[in-house]
Amino acid sequence: MNRLFNHFDPNLIRIYRYLLPHKWRIAFGAVFMAGAASMSSLTATLLGKLTDLGFYQREPWVIAAAPAALIGVTLLFGVCTVASSWIMAKVSQAVLITLRTELYDRIMTWPAERYQNNPTGAICSKFVNEANVALSGATSSLIVLIRDSLQIVALLCLLFWQNWKLTLVAFVVGPLIVITLKMIARRIRVIVKKSQETVGLMLSRVQEAYEAQRVVKVTGSYAFEEARFEEVNKTIRRTALDRIKMESLATPITQMITMLGIAFVVGAALYEAQAGLLTIGEFITFLAALLLLKPALQHLTGLNGTFASISTAARSLFEVLDAEREVDNGTVEIERARGEIVFDNVSLTYPGQNEPSLRGINLTIHAGEHIALVGPSGSGKTSFVNLLPRFWEPTEGEIRLDGVALNDIKLESLRRQIAVVSQDIFLFDDTIRGNIAYGLPHATEEDVARAVKAAALDEFVATLPEGLDTRVGEGGSLLSGGQKQRVSIARAFLKDAPILILDEATSALDSKNEMLIRTALEELSNGRTCITIAHRFSNIAKVDRIVVMEKGTVVEEGMQDELLARDGLYAKLHRLQQNEPSDRKGDE
Repeated sequence: MNRLFNHFDPNLIRIYRYLLPHKWRIAFGAVFMAGAASMSSLTATLLGKLTDLGFYQREPWVIAAAPAALIGVTLLFGVCTVASSWIMAKVSQAVLITLRTELYDRIMTWPAERYQNNPTGAICSKFVNEANVALSGATSSLIVLIRDSLQIVALLCLLFWQNWKLTLVAFVVGPLIVITLKMIARRIRVIVKKSQETVGLMLSRVQEAYEAQRVVKVTGSYAFEEARFEEVNKTIRRTALDRIKMESLATPITQMITMLGIAFVVGAALYEAQAGLLTIGEFITFLAALLLLKPALQHLTGLNGTFASISTAARSLFEVLDAEREVDNGTVEIERARGEIVFDNVSLTYPGQNEPSLRGINLTIHAGEHIALVGPSGSGKTSFVNLLPRFWEPTEGEIRLDGVALNDIKLESLRRQIAVVSQDIFLFDDTIRGNIAYGLPHATEEDVARAVKAAALDEFVATLPEGLDTRVGEGGSLLSGGQKQRVSIARAFLKDAPILILDEATSALDSKNEMLIRTALEELSNGRTCITIAHRFSNIAKVDRIVVMEKGTVVEEGMQDELLARDGLYAKLHRLQQNEPSDRKGDE
């Protein structure tokens, strides 16, 4: 048995294993498939018997019985076909839910590198296209395997029982049909793979252009985007036409080969009929069974193309399901951290990069201390804070929280200690309330209200007819930049984490609201470890310490007056910023 399975595509075997939990439902559907399969041989037998009774024995009751019997067989076939298809569709949808849930669970726990290497459109395609192709193909092919295999066995038994000599004559062309269909299916397999890859690329193109619609409009890049989309669109059209062409070739070719076989059979049958060895009814039974055998054989040989589609889609899905999750070997559970953070000779080199983004960082941030990270663009500030929630792992060195290595702390426990407010705000297509309380299902109405007030969001919410139940749109598109930032700040207030990471948290606020938020953030940072990535030095006057970074290293530390007196990198950056015009954005 193992040798037999070794000849099968492992992706096919694996996708069919998803059907095993539904084996009893599939068995029930197989009963109806067997019923549908038996109708073909019954139809052929009835045609022959009724012909002899009507033409030779001239029984009068045959006139009414023949149509009734054939209609009855047709109705039974229809009932069995619909029932089996419905049962298998339920199986397919149940497994599809399971598969999509596993996919969603896996991509949510990917490490950061995976997100960078997989376009969003390609991932969406796996949920919409590949998953549906794999599961619908698996169940439809199972129906064909069971129903048509039983039909072929029943018809072959009838053919050999009816006239084994004519059956052997008909089988002369059988191998030609199989070889022809296999060649066509092999070509279809290549086309299907290219088609599925191109559909994923098209989804990526559409999503990218949709999200970048402002950039496209401002730069006037309509023609460029349309040309990129047209290229993908034409590729999809070509692959679709190639597949249709190959599938269309199968029908006339098999039809010609089949007619060649029928011609041999008719010649042999006429010879037997003239010798008195065959009646017209027997010939009709034989010919009907032979003709009914043809579509069943076509369905089975055509499964090569179906299996190719399933295998290609399954391989794409399993690439996601087999991808490694974030490493979480931590065993330590922290209820609430004090907030001391130690970077011990920490370096970070991103995959595919030759130069490290962080080099030998040695820094201690005391519990409750508020530090500001400053430095030119590309100095490593974002990489520094991304190591704390373990979005990335250091390539060298160790980071400790309250004396415990981050790798020894459970990921969920570690991230529960950290709240982040960044410039790049992402809001879900939900209500304001839903976005503020995201990840905090037990937050009360009073908790949310306090967070809204602390983030200076209460006056804006009061102007909305639906208040906190107002939807923010996809990515917060119905809110201004400042409003989105205040929702993000309210979320951080509500989380009440002992460690805060602020990436220029007031950058999108007007002067009035910026003062309110600064006061609120100062209150929030009291008793908490706070790390501010500062782009505007006016926002860091009251921090406990400024850490200056350049080319991935810490080059200066100290209070603002100390750093200005040293006349080093900070002083240089400070002078440059003092000479720049204000770049503050309005709130509305």
